[in-house]
Amino acid sequence: GEVEEEEVEKLQEQDEEENVQEEGVHQSRFLPESFGPNEDLKELGDSLLYLVNILIDIAQNVVLDTFFPVPEQSFVVGSTYEGWGLPVGETVFRFLVSLKPPRGHIFHLELGTTRELPIQNSRIRVELKCTCGQEQDLKMLCFLHTSADELRNQQPSLLDTLCSGPYLDVEKTARWFGAVFKNAWKCVPLSAACHLNAVHFKRSCRFQLTPMIQRTFLIDVMFGVQQANTDIFRSSQESEAAYTPSTAWPQTCAVAEAKFFKHVAARAGEDSFHLGCLKACAYILVGYNFSPYELKTVLMHLLTAIPVECWSQSYFVQRMEDILHYLRCCVEEKWLDHFPIGNKAVPAEIILPWEFRVSVPPSLFQRVARDPDRHEQALYETEMLRDRFKTLLTSGK
Repeated sequence: GEVEEEEVEKLQEQDEEENVQEEGVHQSRFLPESFGPNEDLKELGDSLLYLVNILIDIAQNVVLDTFFPVPEQSFVVGSTYEGWGLPVGETVFRFLVSLKPPRGHIFHLELGTTRELPIQNSRIRVELKCTCGQEQDLKMLCFLHTSADELRNQQPSLLDTLCSGPYLDVEKTARWFGAVFKNAWKCVPLSAACHLNAVHFKRSCRFQLTPMIQRTFLIDVMFGVQQANTDIFRSSQESEAAYTPSTAWPQTCAVAEAKFFKHVAARAGEDSFHLGCLKACAYILVGYNFSPYELKTVLMHLLTAIPVECWSQSYFVQRMEDILHYLRCCVEEKWLDHFPIGNKAVPAEIILPWEFRVSVPPSLFQRVARDPDRHEQALYETEMLRDRFKTLLTSGK
C-alpha cells in the first residue's frame, strides 16, 4: 500500500495555514553548521570527476588494441557529492564507470532467476560475435571462424581473461581496472604532486589520493554496464543478499537518482534546503535501524509531491516533520515504495527501462513486513526519531 495522497494534500494545507513557521525561528539557531551546503566538497567532486575522466581517456588508449572492456563514461554518485553525507572519517567520493564490450564481443544482460526489481542476481554473459570481413578495420581475426593455430598470434578473448565461465567476473574486473588506472595515473601531470594508492576491494576499486596539502581523499570506483540507453546500470556494487557471487551484477538506480536530484536543483531556488533536510535525517538516524537510503527515498517521494518553492530554509521544520510523518505512515503500512520503479511522478528526462515504468513498485520495508518484532521496533524508532529531532531543534545537537 502507498501512503494516501490525502496525506500529502493535508501536509500542504498545513503549510498554508501555518504560513511558513513561527516568527523568529531560524535554522542557524538549532542546526550545526555542517548541515548547510558544502560548496567546497561540490567543487572538489567536480574536480575529481574531471580527473577520473582524464584517467578514463588514458585507459581507453591503453585497452585500444586489446580485448579488455572499454571504460567509457563516469558518473559521480553518492551522499558526499550530492551534499548530504555526514563528515565522518575520510571524505569518500563514489563514481560509477560504465564499461563497453571490446571489439568482437557482446555483453548480454541476463535477468537471473527472480523478476523483482531492481534485480539483484543479474549476470553479464560475454559472447563472441563474427567479425569476418572486418579484419582490417578492427585489426583482429574473427574468434569464431579462425583456426586455433592462427589465433595463437592474437591476444586472448575477454572470455579467457576476466570471465568465470561465460560470465564477466566482478572481482577479476576490479583487479584489472585497478592496475589500468594505476598505470594511467603515471601519465597525469598531477601525479608529480599527489600520491595515488590503490586499495583493491572485492567488487570495487578504492584509490587514496593524497595531495600536497596532506588532506586525504578516497575515490571509490564501481563499474557498470548500461541497460540499453537508460539511466539504469548493472553494477559491481554489493547486492542486499548475505552473499554476492563474483558473477552477479545487481541493477543500480544510483545514476537515475543522481539525475533526479539535478532535476530538482535546476528548478529549486538558491535557498532550497531539501538536501539540508536529508543531511539532518542522516544525523538523527545515527544509532537507529533505518538506513539513510530509506530516508532518501522518503525525501524523493515528497519532492515530487510538495512544490519546490516550499523547500526553502524557512520551511525546514515543516519539511522535516513531513518526512518523519511520511516515514511513520510507511512503517504503519509496512510498505515504502522504491522510488524509480512504477512511479509516474519520476521526471520524463530520467530514462528508465520499460519494466521500471509498468511494474508495481517493490517495498523497501519487506523485512519489517515479515518480522513482527522488527515492525514493533520500527514503530518505536519513528517516535525516537521525532524526539531526537525535537532535541536537535532546542539544543542544536
